[in-house]
This record gives sequence, C-alpha cells and structure tokens, in this order.
Amino acid sequence: MNEEFIYVNDREIIINTLSPQVNSLDADDAFLINNQELSIEQVEKRSSNLLNSMPHSTTKQLFKVNIKNFNIEKSFRLKGKNDEYFFAIQDNFLQLLDLDNIENNVELFSQISPRIEILRHSEGNNAVEAKINKRQINYLTNNSIEDLERISSHVDSISSKTTGLSSDKSFYIVLNKFQSEPSELGLFRLIKDGDDSFRKEKLADESIDPNKPIAIIVHGLVSSIGASFFNLFNTLSHDYEVFGFEYLTVDERIRDNGIFLAKEVESLKKKYPHKEILIVAHSMGGLVSRSAYIEQKAPIDKIIMAGTPNNGSILISVPMLARKCLILYGILSNIMGKNSIKSEDFWHLVRPGNLQGFHDLANNSGFISQLNSSDLINANKKYFAFAGKNLGLLNDGIVHTDNMVTINEIKIPHTTNGWNHFSYFNETDIDIYLKRAINYLK
Repeated sequence: MNEEFIYVNDREIIINTLSPQVNSLDADDAFLINNQELSIEQVEKRSSNLLNSMPHSTTKQLFKVNIKNFNIEKSFRLKGKNDEYFFAIQDNFLQLLDLDNIENNVELFSQISPRIEILRHSEGNNAVEAKINKRQINYLTNNSIEDLERISSHVDSISSKTTGLSSDKSFYIVLNKFQSEPSELGLFRLIKDGDDSFRKEKLADESIDPNKPIAIIVHGLVSSIGASFFNLFNTLSHDYEVFGFEYLTVDERIRDNGIFLAKEVESLKKKYPHKEILIVAHSMGGLVSRSAYIEQKAPIDKIIMAGTPNNGSILISVPMLARKCLILYGILSNIMGKNSIKSEDFWHLVRPGNLQGFHDLANNSGFISQLNSSDLINANKKYFAFAGKNLGLLNDGIVHTDNMVTINEIKIPHTTNGWNHFSYFNETDIDIYLKRAINYLK
C-alpha cells in the first residue's frame, strides 16, 4: 500500500491526507505533474469568508491545484478520516465569495452557477475516499459567458482574475472536519425575543391567547426556523399564535415528513380543538404540508405556499440545486449570521447519499405526481401561492412560475412578484402580500 502524501498512477492523482508525510511537508512545497503542466500545493489555511463560515465544520487542510494545458485523462482520488469531508471550489469563485459586503451580492449568487463541487464519498476501514473526475475539473476551471456578464454587472470593482478572465485555471481542494450538533425536531412555539428576533419553545401552554388562531411556519430545503423567517413571524404574530415546524430535508422522503407534520398538528389540535390552523410554507415545506393535509388527513384549514413546485419539476438538476443550497443556505447565511442549515442536513449534503428529499422535490421519484393525483382542487380547497418572477422571467430561479400556481392543470389562487427562490420572506413588503393572501382565504 502506497503511503506517500501525493502520488500518481495510470488513471489517478492521489492525495492521501492520512500519510505520515503530511506533517513533514512545507506549506509552499508544490507537487509537479507532467512537466509542470499541473501543480498541487498545500497552502496555509487562509482568511476567507467561505472557509471560516462553513457550518458545523473546521478546516483542516487546503490544497491549491493549478492547471496549464493539462490534457491527461486523470481524476483525483482523495483520502481522509471518516468524520471528514472534501469539496472543491474554483479559485475565482472563492475570491468572489470573499469580497467585502457579501450581503449585497446574495442576489448575484442566486443567479450564477456556483463553481463548487460536492463530492461523492465512500467509507472504508477507518477512512473515507472522494473523487474529482474530469467533468468536475472542467466545471471548476471554466465560467459561462452569461455568468461572467452577470458578475461584471453586479460588482463594479471586480478584477479580471475574479471574473474568470485570468489565463490561470486553478481550484482549491478543501478538507474539513465535521462537527455533529444533533437538532431538535418537531413543532415549536415561536415567542418574540427583542425587537428583531424570536425564540423557540416546545409547545408551552402558558400565555396562549385564547382568541388567536394558530399559524405554523414550515421551512423549505436545507433550512430551519431561524432569523430569515423573522419578517414572516413578526407579521403573523399580530393576529396568530405562531409555531414553527423543524424537520430534516436532504435525505428524508417528503411523504415521511408529511406524516411527521400531521402527527404534530393532530397533537396541537387536541390541545386547542377550536383554533383554526393556517400553514405558511416555503418551497419543499409546501409539499410537506400538502402531504400532511391530503395523504394524512391532518386538521389543517389553510395553506399559503411560496416557491413550491406544486405541479412537479424544478428548472435545474439535482446536483446544481445541491450546489446552490450549499452556497446560499450553508455558507452565505452563515456569513451573515443567519445560519439555517441543520447539522444532519449539512452532513447529508457534503457527504451525499441518496439525496431523497432533493429527488422528491424535483419529482424524479414521482412523488409530486402521486400527491397531485390525490389532491382534487375545488372551491373549498384553501390554497394560496406566492410565485416569483425573478428578473422579470417566468421563474424564481429554481421553479417555473406556472408550476407554483398549478395543480392538475388547475390554477390555484396566487400572486406574483419579483421574488427569487431564496428571498420570499426576506422582503420588507411581505406583510402586504401575506395579509392579502389571508384575507382572500377567509
């Protein structure tokens, strides 16, 4: 067994972080391949928005790969420990993430292709392996013309290197150690805690207003009921007792989460049998809520959905959706102090297995078609949809507008605005649209 740190065979370039050589190498030592057409350099862990903001993680090692006219058909094989994970990110894209005032460019990151690769891992004897294939290397070392134009129009001071115009083709391989933090799941009461925050309590009975109905917020993919939902909570809390439903999204079936939500709603209804129950859901949360209502007969009175692919299918592939979720929910939200991704969901995202929740959301499994076959739309069905037309297009960047507002070829009540898929409840005017929807459903 070869115990070298970096070595090459006929088909692969192997980086073995378990090698005893690791501690003896200088940070600026470069490993050269094919007459210096490719170099691998172990670099010092840099000060970086991304590297310092990966949730539930600490960065252990960082490798920079530089490519010049590298045409050898080789992939990378990476070796680490079982509680670690690898990912790869384009050098230029990392620089873009490290620009100042990153919160001003969230819209940009929702539009461009994230030049990051989430890698498949396989476990062995006290070790894990991941691979970067030729297709992934090509993705990491190139940019589309459309993305370059969007970057240039959003960031005035960006350099040619950051826009991908540099002649160098380089990317980083990152090794992180995962830190597990088990999540509390189920239904929580949300209670205002200061001017711009709330806290979660497990179904406390005290101080429930007997005259207020109940509203339940159901988050979407790789999310949780946190700071990004404050505007929604604040609007609802004037007229409702507000609860939040926490569940796992990446590797869990939507139908299983529908069963979970139905049980929680039934328990709540037993405590407060005369209270109306409204659900306000984002994205996948709308499908979870409909599954609880239609398939499990949960006592839900009304459902308001934002960005939910009710008619099946999303605009991008499951791997691209996973990349966008990692950047927007896993990293940018953490940079801005709004960490929303649960430890378990993050692990299933960076060490992907079946990604069952993603496939259900994309209707690759046929789940949405099955759900819709049981959901007969009529005048008594209390649904309302928020549908984004981001940048004036007929989609919110993830879901086509028509798919949000149609079930079984029948349009449900809805409103449209310039939302992107990740911003529905972050806008300051959400109270206006929410009140319109609630009034319509009365």
